[in-house]
Amino acid sequence: MMPTMSLNKKPVIVLCGWLGCRPRNLRRFTEMYNRIGYDTILQIGSPKSVIVAMSEGPPTSLDMKHLAIDILKELQAIQPPYYIFHVFSNNGCFLWEWIRYLLYESGDIDMQGIVRQKLLGIIFDSSPAYYDGKIDMLQSALQYVPSLIERNDLLNMATSLDPNVVEQRCHNFWNGLCNDTLTNIPELYVYSQEDKLASANHVEKLIEHRKDLIGKRKIWKHKFIDSEHCGHLLKYPNEYNGLVQQFLSFCIREGVDDKRVTIIPSTFLCYARFTRNFISHP
Repeated sequence: MMPTMSLNKKPVIVLCGWLGCRPRNLRRFTEMYNRIGYDTILQIGSPKSVIVAMSEGPPTSLDMKHLAIDILKELQAIQPPYYIFHVFSNNGCFLWEWIRYLLYESGDIDMQGIVRQKLLGIIFDSSPAYYDGKIDMLQSALQYVPSLIERNDLLNMATSLDPNVVEQRCHNFWNGLCNDTLTNIPELYVYSQEDKLASANHVEKLIEHRKDLIGKRKIWKHKFIDSEHCGHLLKYPNEYNGLVQQFLSFCIREGVDDKRVTIIPSTFLCYARFTRNFISHP
């Protein structure tokens, strides 16, 4: 049966933060989504779990797995009418990788069913970042970790990894994102020409591949010129807010068309602001 939106429950945005992120760093995003009628779930992988994820992915990396299971269990418990992921940098992407695995590949019935059906879209913010284990790129990423001692410990941990293993892991991670045909949901890529971590060149190649694979209408993109990594909302709040609302509107329409959700007439009024100014993406 197709899930019906309830007046008593709001849809949910799952925010997956970047390396070194703290809940307070996601406050602007939470406030933005609250203003337009969404609740939020926050999940942030520890800096250590990100280093581990550089060399281990599903089905072996347990830290990210446990975080992903926590998200899915919370979604099962609250039963939102639908939900959308918003992932930041590779920390968020590593977590999304596990969510995708649990929902579509693991065969775990408890993690699938209605939870999978209610997933309507995903926003990739400053992500994914192509990495190959180079220390200079990792040092740039570690600037978001506030403690100098922790940064040094993480750098030592990373340099102890087998570079061949890291290179193969990077290849598998990137190919998994490029060639995913299981989720089949709208995707929005928000990135910057000046981002030193998430290369615009790599992101754009991935975007074009995704368009060829699942269709242009489901792949959205927006490139800012000079905003920093994960700093697009901070520098361009109005443009960012409008872009997100247009994308959410599209996700709702796609969800209804694909019979993932249905909107009863009284509930539809609550979401009219997402659709009455709908503009097709380029």
